[in-house]
Amino acid sequence: MPRVVISGYYGFQNNGDEAMLYAMLQALGEKIRGFDPVVLSRDPEGTGKFFGVRAVPRHDLGSILAEIRRADLLISGGGGLLQDVTGPNSILYYLGIVTLARMMNKPVFFYGQGIGPVRTVLGRTLMRLVANRVDLITVRDRESKEELAHLGVVRPRVEVTADPALGLDIGEMDPRLGSAILAEAGVPAGRELVGVSVRPWKGEGAYKAVIARVCDELTAGGRKVVFLPMHYPGDVTASREIASLMKEDPHIIERQLNFKEMISLMAQTRVLVGMRLHFLIFGALLNVPIVGISYDPKVDRFLSLVDMPAGGSVEDLDYGRLSGCIHRVMDSSDRLREKLAGKVAVLRREALRGAELAAEMLEGRMRETGDGRQEK
Repeated sequence: MPRVVISGYYGFQNNGDEAMLYAMLQALGEKIRGFDPVVLSRDPEGTGKFFGVRAVPRHDLGSILAEIRRADLLISGGGGLLQDVTGPNSILYYLGIVTLARMMNKPVFFYGQGIGPVRTVLGRTLMRLVANRVDLITVRDRESKEELAHLGVVRPRVEVTADPALGLDIGEMDPRLGSAILAEAGVPAGRELVGVSVRPWKGEGAYKAVIARVCDELTAGGRKVVFLPMHYPGDVTASREIASLMKEDPHIIERQLNFKEMISLMAQTRVLVGMRLHFLIFGALLNVPIVGISYDPKVDRFLSLVDMPAGGSVEDLDYGRLSGCIHRVMDSSDRLREKLAGKVAVLRREALRGAELAAEMLEGRMRETGDGRQEK
């Protein structure tokens, strides 16, 4: 049975990362016969229970070394792991795991990664030294491939695929979950819902007043605004702060949701306005028109991929621009749903191609070492 260690931002109750892991496990399980994954997780018990896999603590060096030693492949990804704008810890940790695998002569596959920004001398040096030693890299957008070249990563083959979460099968999601959560939160049935998802960002506060004003305008126009927190509890706090600036009372889903519940909730809306990348990805998967508020280049990259508008940047958000953008999207919602369906169909195929490439690489490596197992 091929043993595969998966390293990423797992076990932090971040719906985007959990959705990526779910999609990766499904796709890899379909492509790799006898697939035996183990996930490095902050919450190995929770990860193991929810995903039905083995999981070990992501900071237990002894467990990590033991699992990599027994592995046939290390997968790093997906998502924006290799960046240093949030500090050095992310890039140090994930490249450290890769280094351990390469020291044990284990193949390494980057799965649907979003690269950068990498701005520090340390980060750029580590990327050049470590990423050039991996076996195959897939990235979720063209800009990530360009960033790798700019960082001096030239040796491994780099394929542009798509964010792993775009491989999710939305048909599996239960619409009753979202309906029940809305009823529990007291959201009246029959109202046109606008889903809003926000996050805190580097002490910025002015954007909250702009969003509050736009949400009041939507409410006055007969829509119902529902705040949907992607990451608990930080996004709930940001939602409450915006609600406190509003004249009208919005609804806030104030409990922790898993990504299946979140997607089911989002399916009840007419339009979605959000900051987090995977909130926008979920909306696109549902073919619900989206308006992004950018805090990071990855948001702009995705909006460009699906040809949907950015309502502005979190750092200089303008009421007129954001309001106008939302209204234009609502006025064209039927046409935009159709357009999203076509865009997402292509991206889903690309997302699933990542698992095909990983399976091909693993199969080739195991053939080289003979008898269906890598040499230890």
